[in-house]
Amino acid sequence: MATTDTAPAPGGSRKKLIILVVVGLLVLVGGAVGTTMWLLGGKEAASDSAKAKKDSAGEEDAANAEDPAAADGEAADGEAADGEQADEEGKPKSAATYVELVPAFVVNFQDDKKRARFLKAEISILVKNADSEEALKSNRPAVRNSLVMLLSRQVYDQLMTPEGKEKLRADALVEVKAIITKVAGAKQAKQIQDVFFSSLVMQ
Repeated sequence: MATTDTAPAPGGSRKKLIILVVVGLLVLVGGAVGTTMWLLGGKEAASDSAKAKKDSAGEEDAANAEDPAAADGEAADGEAADGEQADEEGKPKSAATYVELVPAFVVNFQDDKKRARFLKAEISILVKNADSEEALKSNRPAVRNSLVMLLSRQVYDQLMTPEGKEKLRADALVEVKAIITKVAGAKQAKQIQDVFFSSLVMQ
């Protein structure tokens, strides 16, 4: 029995080769596209990260730029306050001062039974500034005369009580202000703040 050898058709082999080549090209193209996308994605992420860092650094720089300005402002305020304090300290006229009326006052006065009594008073006057102090010292004789008259009108029994002494102190302040108003004006009289007894002895 005769065998018949069938030769492969040349056209089929060529088709298979073409298919393999096309498949290979597609694989290569797909790999190239995937690699390109991956690289581009990495660059964009790196760019975004760098941009974020740059923005953060810019905000920190702005904050640092504002802080020195604020510090300079606070320093300027502190210097202004120091300057005002220095100006106030450089104005001795605004300092309150005690003016002692020397020598001490010594007067005769009476008690309820018209008996003679003896009164010795050491008096200091609180003034607000140097101008009022000068007005008081310049008119010391008039002030002393008014206070001597006031002390001579007192009654021994009344001065023995704390209320009587306090009333005498208030009356003395009124007398001093009245004299200063008369000789130096109401403006200077307002600077006379109080009258104090350093000593008050009765006998």
